[in-house]
Amino acid sequence: MRVAGACLAVTLLALGLAACVPVKEPSSPPIITATPALFPGFQTNVSDYVVRCDPNTPTDVQVDAPAGTTVSVNGSPAATGQFSVPVTQDVGQAFTIDVTDGGGTTTHHVRCLPTNFPNWAVEKNGPTQADFYATVLVQGFGTPAYSVVFDSNGVPVWWLPPHPTFLLQPFSNGNLAIMPLNGGMEEYSLDGTKVKSLNTVGGGADFHDVVLLPNGNYVMATVQPIPCVLTSWGLDPTPKSCLDHVFQELTPQGVPVWTWDTNAHIPVSETAPEWIVEQLNDVKNGVYDPWHYNAIEPTSDGYIFNFRHLDAAYRISTPTDLTGLSGPIQWKLGGTTRPESLTIQGDPDGGPSGQHDTRLLPDGTVTMFDNGTLGLGPSRQPRDVRYIIDTQAKTATLVGALTDPDVTSSGCCGSARLLPGGDIVTGWGSTPQISEHAPDLTRVFHIGGTFVYRATPILPGEFTAQQFRDGMDAQFAAGLSTQAAAAPANLNPALAATIASEQCCLKR
Repeated sequence: MRVAGACLAVTLLALGLAACVPVKEPSSPPIITATPALFPGFQTNVSDYVVRCDPNTPTDVQVDAPAGTTVSVNGSPAATGQFSVPVTQDVGQAFTIDVTDGGGTTTHHVRCLPTNFPNWAVEKNGPTQADFYATVLVQGFGTPAYSVVFDSNGVPVWWLPPHPTFLLQPFSNGNLAIMPLNGGMEEYSLDGTKVKSLNTVGGGADFHDVVLLPNGNYVMATVQPIPCVLTSWGLDPTPKSCLDHVFQELTPQGVPVWTWDTNAHIPVSETAPEWIVEQLNDVKNGVYDPWHYNAIEPTSDGYIFNFRHLDAAYRISTPTDLTGLSGPIQWKLGGTTRPESLTIQGDPDGGPSGQHDTRLLPDGTVTMFDNGTLGLGPSRQPRDVRYIIDTQAKTATLVGALTDPDVTSSGCCGSARLLPGGDIVTGWGSTPQISEHAPDLTRVFHIGGTFVYRATPILPGEFTAQQFRDGMDAQFAAGLSTQAAAAPANLNPALAATIASEQCCLKR
């Protein structure tokens, strides 16, 4: 793991110059290093660190504290000058470094990473508006992976033992959820306790998204095979097998409140032409994937559902029953034309392709991560996009787009979140990067390392660093820090087919 240059030091220097009113120069900060190395390098304005400790060999902390500054390591007597302190540390365990000078005392937390924690790289060029970033360090389709929360210095401050999941979803109740690829949702408290398991009814849950509603209910969708006729794709009328998605609001006990059946509202003829070609080329076990949902967004009167293979997002009214038939479509953004379609204006690319993570903002605009996949390709550069929706004129006008010169393609996955302060947090999907860009499109933060299904920003006030520390301390005390990874996903045919669709466009 590495951190770019002296970005944090530059920030510290800028803050120092801005506050340079006193005549007396501030004392030099202590120099603190460790073997194995601290990440990031020690600075008094950084609270959290990690180290790849060896439980059989103490972590050796070396200190050089100037006169007037004392340092205590892991509760050792505070001292000044040059000294070292060995700290016995196990995986998941943290110790503290307390630095005291004329300005008071700062406490710094150093936690040991698991030995198999993936490598990552961080670049920070300015202040961020997100406090944390929740993601999964995906290293294979179906392989157990770490669900991780990084802070704004790129430090992993919370994680779960590996599970075969792509999604880590923070909830407003203070928990986080994963969607195991085997199906269903698992909700965890910060101390690593699984507080709920929930699955959809009538078919296993698709792993792409889960929403916790203010009323305490959950919204998920199934992925289930149904008979289908694909003559609109140029195939013979013999019934085939297609993956359908039935969206459901579920009580905490798993009882459906309403259902919305994709097949009943969107015919297979709306599959985008380039995705028909992809599916005919990549069909898995004879199961076709005409819709391929990947995001659920609540609205004031219903939901927006996003479908990769339709190149479109659909806003629907809240369903009212369990038939799957209620919940009319209000509008469609992108893809083939139907009566509810919005006319896309001002978009040089003509609309999204293979998009993910469609979200509705308070001002009524819509954002999405446009992969630009174009089925089997050739693809175009991915981008974050924002559209103004005019339901009277039935138009969607592009008002903003963000690309990154380091990202030239993204075969699948990804996310785009516009923050209240104007920054944009992007998970670049199969290009293994997470970034935060300022309103002027300057990249202020970047994490690189592994495949990113989604990067969810956590804003100030939603979670705190101390909550994550307490949760990790509780995990360590319970023995979860050294818990073995969950078994790889054992996919049923439906999940195997939707995974195959995810993998399709990584081949080129």
